[in-house]
Amino acid sequence: MGLFDDLAKAITTPQEKANYSGLLSSAGITISNLGISLEKGVLSVTGTVADGATAEAAVAALKKAPGVTEVKNYLVVEDLTSKNIMMKVVTKSSNLNIRKGPGTQYDIIGKAAHHSQVQLIKKMYNGWYYIKSADGVYGFCSTDYLAQVQR
Repeated sequence: MGLFDDLAKAITTPQEKANYSGLLSSAGITISNLGISLEKGVLSVTGTVADGATAEAAVAALKKAPGVTEVKNYLVVEDLTSKNIMMKVVTKSSNLNIRKGPGTQYDIIGKAAHHSQVQLIKKMYNGWYYIKSADGVYGFCSTDYLAQVQR
């Protein structure tokens, strides 16, 4: 039995889940496959969100719930691979750095050419997308240098 199975069993009543779902819904936050457990003031939340900003908003909203002293975030960002969303590299003239993690402190593991296209895999946190380059390199790129290709 894994962590998420334990979390699913920790919800004491369907009403508790409905209360948290209502709180999120009133804040305009949608979480697929929502899982909630509260134990000794620590609220653990699982599910799938559209992007990192939605996950951050969900945690902020849940922190305000009565009896919650801490929120453990186990939310995952939706995988967009099947939607085949293409992004154009819109750097001024140089290649786009593809990094190992979501930030400039992470190593560069590849590059995407100026005006080339990459596939959006996940909308991550803090202005970074997880992408796949035309060369098959998976990594993180700043959203500042990508624009969605109109179909």
